[in-house]
Order: sequence, then C-alpha cells, then structure tokens
Amino acid sequence: MTALAKRKSRLTFETSDVVRYRGRLREVVIEAEEYMAHVRLKGSRMRFPISWAGIYNQAVKIAVEKARAEKKEKRKNKH
Repeated sequence: MTALAKRKSRLTFETSDVVRYRGRLREVVIEAEEYMAHVRLKGSRMRFPISWAGIYNQAVKIAVEKARAEKKEKRKNKH
C-alpha cells in the first residue's frame, strides 16, 4: 500500500466492462488514490468515491453470496 500512497502521477484503470448511460455504452474507469478510489464512466464527470475497505467488504459479500448459492444448488440437485 505504501507504493500507491507515494505515487506522484494519477493511476487510472479503464476496464472492459461497459454500462449504458444516456443512450451510449461507456467503459467503467477506476481512479486510484491513496485512501480511496473513484469510479466513473468514460466521458462522464460524475465520480463515485469508495474506500479500499469498502471494496474489500463488497468482495467478501459477493463471495459469501456465491458460496451460499452454490451450496443451495448442490442441495437442490442432490434430491
């Protein structure tokens, strides 16, 4: 984490995921900063901040939900 905190240039990731916004498909862009990231759509000025802890917590929730769904499907197919 210290390497990211000492960056002097802006770190931006342009993902391959697209979202329809105002009738156009736009790529999702992540702007990484020291204590948080900003998520926006390419060509849009709206930015949504999220902390690194928030990203981690969301990833954990998704993994738990996926595991529950797999377990439920396994039980369903067993009968």
